[in-house]
Amino acid sequence: IIVPTYNRSEDLKDFIESLLKQTVLPDELIIVDDGNLSEIPLKEECLNVGILPVYFKKDTPGLTASRNEGIKLAKGDIVFFFDDDIVLSPQYIEKVLKVYSDDKDGVIGGVSGRDMNLSPMKFKKRLRRLLDIIFLISGLSEGKVLPSGFCTEYGVVGNKPLERSEVDFLSGCSFSFRKEVFNYFLFDTKWFLNYGMGEDKDFSYRVSRKYKLVYEPSAELLHNHSPLMRPNHEKTGRMFVLFMHTFHTRYGKKGIIGKLLYYYALSGYILIKAIIVALTRKKYVYQYLKGMFKAIGDIMRNGNVVIKE
Repeated sequence: IIVPTYNRSEDLKDFIESLLKQTVLPDELIIVDDGNLSEIPLKEECLNVGILPVYFKKDTPGLTASRNEGIKLAKGDIVFFFDDDIVLSPQYIEKVLKVYSDDKDGVIGGVSGRDMNLSPMKFKKRLRRLLDIIFLISGLSEGKVLPSGFCTEYGVVGNKPLERSEVDFLSGCSFSFRKEVFNYFLFDTKWFLNYGMGEDKDFSYRVSRKYKLVYEPSAELLHNHSPLMRPNHEKTGRMFVLFMHTFHTRYGKKGIIGKLLYYYALSGYILIKAIIVALTRKKYVYQYLKGMFKAIGDIMRNGNVVIKE
C-alpha cells in the first residue's frame, strides 16, 4: 500500500484504521510524506498484525514524484495507491485481489473500486449531465475516454454498476497495479508538478494501451475529500484546462475532426460554467471560470504548458 500524504495526519489515521480492519491485510504500508508527519499513525498496531510500516520523507512536494518513490520501495506483486483521506470497506483489498487472481492470463494491469461517497442524482445534476453528454464532455459509461478527449468520470452516470467492467482509465484516489506494470510505465513528473490535476488519468490511460484496466464496483470505499490543502477554485479551473489540453495533445483523436471535437467539448464546458455563473452568481464558479480563461491565455501564448500549482 502506497499513501502519499501532506499534513493530514488525522485523515491518514482514519485510513490506517480502515486498513487494519481488512479481511486481507497488506504486507507493507509505505507512507511518502511531503509534510511534517512526526510518525506513522498506528505504527505499532500495524506491526502487531504483520503490516510493515515504511516511512519516506521527500524534500520537494509533488504527488507524481511521491508515487514514483513509493514504487521504488514497494516489494509486493500488487501495488495499491490511496489518497490519505480514503476510508476502505473491510473487504476492499480482498475484492480487488480477487480480480487479479481470476485473471489467469495476466492481461489485467490495473484495478480500482467504487467510491460510495457520492451525492444523489437530482434534477439539476441530471440536467447538467444531459448538457455534458450533448457537448461530448461526458458519456454513458464510466471510466471511458470520449472521441473529444474528455473523460466520463466515475460516479456521474447515476446508476450503480453491478458487474466489473473494462475501462480506459482508473481513479487515482484508489487504484492498484501489478508491479510489472512499472517496468514500462511511471508517473510523469515532467508535465505534472506539485499538484497535477489528471496525472492519474494520464498514467492509467497509458497503461491501458498495454494492459486491461478493470473497475470492480464490489470493492467499496469512501473518499472523504478532506478540505485541507486543497487548491483554490481559480487554480483548479486553470489546471483543468491545462490538463485537458495536454491529454488531447498526447492521446486525442488526430486531424481536423479530432480538434473540432475537442474544441466543441471545451467550448461547451465553458458555456455551461458561464450559464451557472449568470444564473447563480456563485463566486467559486466565477473563480473557476476565470482560471479556465487564464489557462487558455497561457496556451495561446506559450503552447504546451507544464501543469503545476
